[in-house]
Amino acid sequence: MTEDQQTLLDQILAALAADGRVRSAWLSGSFGKGAGDAWSDVDLTVVVDGPDLAACLRDCAAGALGLPATVFSHLVHGRIFSGVTPGWSRFDLAFLTPAEFSGQDGAGLRRLLGETAAPPPRPAAPDSDAADRISRLAHEFLRVLGLSPACLGREEWLVGQQGVELLRGMLVELMLEANGVPRSARGAKRLNDFLHPAQRAALEALPVPAAERAALAAAQGEIARLFLAEARPLAQRLGVAWPEAFEAATRDHLRRELGLAI
Repeated sequence: MTEDQQTLLDQILAALAADGRVRSAWLSGSFGKGAGDAWSDVDLTVVVDGPDLAACLRDCAAGALGLPATVFSHLVHGRIFSGVTPGWSRFDLAFLTPAEFSGQDGAGLRRLLGETAAPPPRPAAPDSDAADRISRLAHEFLRVLGLSPACLGREEWLVGQQGVELLRGMLVELMLEANGVPRSARGAKRLNDFLHPAQRAALEALPVPAAERAALAAAQGEIARLFLAEARPLAQRLGVAWPEAFEAATRDHLRRELGLAI
C-alpha cells in the first residue's frame, strides 16, 4: 500500500471509529486478498446493525459521516458507497448487516476495527454451469461472427469495429473459462495474471483494425481462428456438444460473402 493509500485508509478508519453505529470494519477487495498494488482501490467492508443500515448509507451520500472529501461519489447496488477524492484516490465502502457478513468469504478480509467475529474461509463451490456457459459462448461467437458480412456490406465500418471488440471480448472470456478463473476472482482492471503467457501474447498481437473493409475482415478472421482453436478442445473436455452445423454454415457464409477463410 502506498503512502497515499495508507493515508486514505487512516482517514476512513478515523471516520468509522467515531461512528457508534459501526460494529466492525474490514479491509477487503484486492488489499484484503493480499493482491493490492499502487493502482488499487481501498475497499472496506463495514458491518452495521440492520436498523442502522439505511441511515449510514444516507449519511455517506450526504457527506455526514466524516469520510474523506470526494469530487465524485455514488451508491452501487444500494449498498456500496464509492468515492473518488480530489487526488483521484478511490475507495469503496460495502455496508453489510451482521447476518450478511457471516456469509462472506473470510479468506479475503482483514480486521481493521471492531469485535465482530470473522466469517470462515468459504470453500470453492463446484462449477456446475461451466458446460452451459461454454455452449452459450460458442453459439454467440458464431452468431456475431456471421453478422460481419452485413456490416461490411453496408460499409458500416464503425459497427464493424464494435463487432471486432465483441468478438475479442468473447475470446478473452473463453480463455478465462479455459483457465478455470471464476468470475468472483476476476477484476475489472486486471487480466494479465489470469492468462497464460501464450494466451496473453496472442491477444496482444491482435491488430486494432482501421475503419475499412480489409482490415476489419482480417481482424475478425484472426480472432475467429484463435477462438475456434481453443473452444473446441474445451467443449470436448466439458462434454459440450459442438455446434458443427452452425460452424460449417458460418464458415461457408464468410467464405462466400467476404472471401474469408477461418
